[in-house]
Amino acid sequence: MIFYFDMDGVLADFDSSAPKNSQALNHPSESMSDTEKQAKRQFWQTIEQNKNFWRNIPLFPGIKDVLKSAQTKGELFVLTKTPGAKHFIGGQDYVNFVTKEKIDWILKNMPEFFDEKHIIVCDGKKGALINPTATDILIDDRAENITEWEQHNGRGILFDEISRVIKEINKL
Repeated sequence: MIFYFDMDGVLADFDSSAPKNSQALNHPSESMSDTEKQAKRQFWQTIEQNKNFWRNIPLFPGIKDVLKSAQTKGELFVLTKTPGAKHFIGGQDYVNFVTKEKIDWILKNMPEFFDEKHIIVCDGKKGALINPTATDILIDDRAENITEWEQHNGRGILFDEISRVIKEINKL
């Protein structure tokens, strides 16, 4: 069994570090109005202006207990996405910086669970990238990522409450 953990909102408490009153902007923009899309771009540019944003995100409270439970059942990977370059003044150069920052954050904060070969940073759909089997588990805070993963035959666990997620893992 392989567990894939999202980073932002699962391993890392992204919302506690994000610009206040803007968490809804960290979601797909397909159904957003032009005004909302502009606000989303500003959201990401505010993050871009804080050079230490990615390295200073705190661990999600209780996440190491989740990882310990999963570790008894299988192999652990991080499967995290980068925001799209279109959101940033620095474009793809900034996305490359975010990729490096995310890897460094994981290696610094969770070396007992992940090494560099167990970190996957992507810019597209997680299920399409991995092509999971029924024994590949994605733990993610976004329902749309779980749905997409399950459409590719994987199993998803929505990360919403630590104790519930641990119970789901222990049932496997």
